Parts: sequence; C-alpha cells; structure tokens
Amino acid sequence: MHEIQRMLKALGFDPGPIDGVCGPRTIAAMQAALGGLGHAAPLSVIPDDWMPDARMTRIVAHWTAGGPRASEADREHYHLIIEADGNLVRGDHEIDDNAAPIDLSDYAAHTRRANTGAIGVALCGMVGAQERPFRPGPYPINEIQWAVLGRVLAQLCGRYRIAPDRQSVLTHAEVQPTLGVVQAGKWDIAVLPWAVAEPDPIGVGDRMRAMVRAEAA
Repeated sequence: MHEIQRMLKALGFDPGPIDGVCGPRTIAAMQAALGGLGHAAPLSVIPDDWMPDARMTRIVAHWTAGGPRASEADREHYHLIIEADGNLVRGDHEIDDNAAPIDLSDYAAHTRRANTGAIGVALCGMVGAQERPFRPGPYPINEIQWAVLGRVLAQLCGRYRIAPDRQSVLTHAEVQPTLGVVQAGKWDIAVLPWAVAEPDPIGVGDRMRAMVRAEAA
C-alpha cells in the first residue's frame, strides 16, 4: 500500500499521508486515478498477502456492535474489519484458517455453525443500537464503510471465485433465514442507518450484492 500511495502522489492524486493505510483519502485518490485513466476495473483495497491460497466458499458480512475502531475482540473474530473512517484492518486469523478442515484452536469464529470455508468481514459500529423502534446508537455504520465493503467483497469474490449470490455472499442477519443455520440472536446488518430504517435483512443483503456486482463489472 505504501508503493501504491507513492505512485498516486507521483501521478498527482493526493492519497494523504504515505502511511500504508488504505483509508478514505487513498481510496478517493485511487478512484480519481482510475477514472482519469479510463480504467473500469474494481479497486484493489486488500493487500495480496492478506489473501492466501485457499478454497473459500462464502463471505459473511457483519457489524461489530462496537465502537468506531477495531477492538481486540473484533480482530479475533473477523478476518477483515472496516473502521468508521473506511480504514481496513487485518484480523488476527488468516483467511485460510477457516478453510476445511478447520483447526478448532485457530480460526475466526464469526458465524455460529457456519465458519468452515467462510470469510468474515465486519463494519465497526452499532454499539447501543436498538432494532425496534430503530435507534442507531452513537456509532452507526456509515456510507464510507459501506462503499469500502463493496470493494472488499468484490475483491474477495474475484480472488476466491465466489459468486455474489444469496447463498455465498450474505450478511449475518441473512444466515438463519437463507441458510437455515440457527444463530444466537445477535442483531446484525438488517438496516442501513442512512437509507433503510425498517429491519429488512434480505433487502439489505440484495443491496450489498448489487453493489458487489457493480464493483466487479
């Protein structure tokens, strides 16, 4: 990422500090650079060495139900975490730790009874949120995170050849109704505070998948 930031700066696109962090300024600079070059390829926001060779079959998106930054617990449970400012954080477990067969002492436990072959991606936020009537709490997930999520998911789908359909790319809120795997009751991505206030897991998931397909087009 340092090298990408240096290249962007040399081309006249300001990525902010050359700090190796793929934050919102770097993403905006990449968008501007690709647009200026007439390039329609999806943006790469995940470093290649974060995506080891593995047979992965599903991606599950979550919110952390925490604050705006990735906590120690977040890094333990998710492979990739998107903070409130769009910064991408690497979890403690490698993606291939969740490839079959799982070592039960070393994997990212992000989705009850559905972790094998599954990559866990989380958006920081929603601590103190209430489902009905909807209240987003002090740190709602936001549009910057949502946009970064689309790029992250598109890149993962391309890398691991995962189709962005309802069974393979879904939110945690969709796991029980779509896959029939009973979850422990954690309220998860069923609303978008800026757009969808009435809980609608499948509808929000469809929006997410449409975003992924648009990024990959």
